[in-house]
Amino acid sequence: MSSPCTPPTQAGCPLAPIGVLVIDDQPAVREGVARLIACGSTPLRYVSTAANSAEALSAAALLHPDVVVLDVDLDGEDGLALIPQLALGAGVLVLSSHGDAATRARAASLGARAFIEKHQPAADLLLAIEHFGHVLATGGEKAPGGACATSLPAVVASSDVQAPHRP
Repeated sequence: MSSPCTPPTQAGCPLAPIGVLVIDDQPAVREGVARLIACGSTPLRYVSTAANSAEALSAAALLHPDVVVLDVDLDGEDGLALIPQLALGAGVLVLSSHGDAATRARAASLGARAFIEKHQPAADLLLAIEHFGHVLATGGEKAPGGACATSLPAVVASSDVQAPHRP
């Protein structure tokens, strides 16, 4: 997918461009989220999409994304079942309307680094992705107090955002 927007540069905090894979069975949601991310401020190598488990695993193997945005329900397929495989090389962020405690706990236990509900503001998703970019740029740790240090608003932090796992 080509980006119709050019993300602004982030003064004082150079981030290496990241790759993002959006996995959702609903075409309008999948493409809308991908476009939202493409228009965000995080520098990107690419934003790619997948509609089901097979497409997701194939795209992840080919593209090696830094961040995966994953829906819980992939048209009857269990999206969370993909987390252990996807989390081996990417930070997995679950974006779902199924935000109950059991679903959140299962996602976290399988290796998801963040959980954002679809009704939350789009800025929460973009901040979580930007956070992953900062973590990657600083070698897996937030920069201590420097210009590139980042913090997440309480609503995202309460969604258990963690650093992406890098092998």
